[in-house]
Amino acid sequence: MTLEESGLLRPLVQLHGPGSGVFESITGEEMPEPYRGLLVHGGDMTSRLEGFHGGAISLQVLQCRREGASYAREVVLRRVSDGGAVEYGAIEIELDAFSEELRGRILEGRVPLGGLLNASGVLYHSEPQAFFRVFPGEFLSEQLGAERGEALYGRCNVLRHDDGVLIARIVEVLPRG
Repeated sequence: MTLEESGLLRPLVQLHGPGSGVFESITGEEMPEPYRGLLVHGGDMTSRLEGFHGGAISLQVLQCRREGASYAREVVLRRVSDGGAVEYGAIEIELDAFSEELRGRILEGRVPLGGLLNASGVLYHSEPQAFFRVFPGEFLSEQLGAERGEALYGRCNVLRHDDGVLIARIVEVLPRG
């Protein structure tokens, strides 16, 4: 079964449509560095990216949509220091999993979800569902400053509260390392 058939790319397909690139499933062990260190883990992505890039990360929301308690957005995380892209993400967030105050902050779209969760003391964990190599189409290439046809790496991930309640489904793609 391909990633597309598995439904793991759903956040990306729902927000951006098909044709984002050619996705190939790989194992965590097949992922080259520095991508492996950034993607193959069960921890928080925002602080890992901040550590790797040596500073704060900002959020650029490309588009968003809300249907009831389901909120989806397409984003690029950028280094505050120079505006360089450090991650493309398509994310479906379950707003009912959060307090009213945190829901409001999520909808403001100013801070990456991981940064909000960490600053708010929310206990959660990351459950990577799949890792992939993608040969990006025009849109992803443009967002991440990649050459068309250049291999990039990413993962399909799920965030859950420590009690197992679903927080979000995410497709994350990193630019060339």
